[in-house]
Amino acid sequence: MKKLYCITCPSGCQLTVSGSGADIVVEGNKCRRGFDFAVAETSNPTRILTTTVRTKFPGVPVISVRTDGEIPKDKIMDAMHELSEVVVSTELGCGDTVLENVADTGIRVIVTSFALMQLGAELENKNVQLTSRGASESAGVAMGAGPGIGIVRNSGVVDDLGAESAGGVVGAAGEAVGVEDAVDEEAEEAAKGTRDDEDQAKPKGRPHIKRR
Repeated sequence: MKKLYCITCPSGCQLTVSGSGADIVVEGNKCRRGFDFAVAETSNPTRILTTTVRTKFPGVPVISVRTDGEIPKDKIMDAMHELSEVVVSTELGCGDTVLENVADTGIRVIVTSFALMQLGAELENKNVQLTSRGASESAGVAMGAGPGIGIVRNSGVVDDLGAESAGGVVGAAGEAVGVEDAVDEEAEEAAKGTRDDEDQAKPKGRPHIKRR
């Protein structure tokens, strides 16, 4: 007589198994699945193997996998030995095959995570951002708050529109649209002096009118 707990459903029936082969007797099961489980467990027990395998990606050093079906319990250690030598070198997704016919069982091992695909997408997005940033810095121009307008510092670092810039403001085509430098200050001083001279030349007070 052998006692087992059925694992085919959450009920977890406690089974009592006696006899073997065609004379097997199962007690305690609430459904047919409990009987089938007891027969398989006493004659050829099988399990789904879940584990992890290594990858070559530092961001995801291991990835979760499982057998795509049940394998004999006495083959589990052989399967683990084979999987310990597997190193994933491509960005596999959930359901992709890692190993065919593990431990000569005819069952394949599949990935159960999207971690590698997510990592690949993040790296691709990062490379695109770095490429875009490098192109902007090499050109010395970036889009600002207004259409086609940016500010470029002498060092080549791009700032938003409205920031102080020794290099001035440039448009998308590179032509200057506003530069504040010493020349502008001199022109402003000259204009101010002209206005002062005009003010001094104007007559002061009310004009004298000669009456007859």
